[in-house]
Amino acid sequence: MLHNEYDHIILLAHGSPDPLWKKPFEALYEQAVEFYGTEHSSLAFMELTTPTLEDVVGQLDEKIKTVAVLPLFFAVGRHLRHDVPAQIAALQTEQLRIDLLPPIGDDELVKQAMYTVIARHLGREE
Repeated sequence: MLHNEYDHIILLAHGSPDPLWKKPFEALYEQAVEFYGTEHSSLAFMELTTPTLEDVVGQLDEKIKTVAVLPLFFAVGRHLRHDVPAQIAALQTEQLRIDLLPPIGDDELVKQAMYTVIARHLGREE
C-alpha cells in the first residue's frame, strides 16, 4: 500500500551506542534521500544515539503537516506498543499529525526477502 498522504517520512531505528551499528540504517536513509530528498525523509533513532525522534520532528519545516514514522523493526514489541506511541503523542500538535506505521518487518516484501535469504542458506533458490 502506498501512503502518499504524508508530507514526510521518518525512518525510525532502535539505536545503539556502537557507531558501526548505524551504518546499514544510514545507507538505507541515503537511498531514501536520493529518491525523495531531505525535505520528505529523515532518519531517527529511538534511543542510545542521535538524532532522536524529538530532534527530527523539532527540525521539520513548518510547511510539513503530516508525518509517517516507519519503524525499521522486525516486529511489534514493547517499544512499538508503548514507548514510540508515547513519544509521538508528546510531539504531535494541532498543526502536525504524526502516524506510526506498522514495522517494516510486517511488510510482505520484507518477509519474502527474508524467506529468500533463508532459502539461499539452505541451498534452495525460491
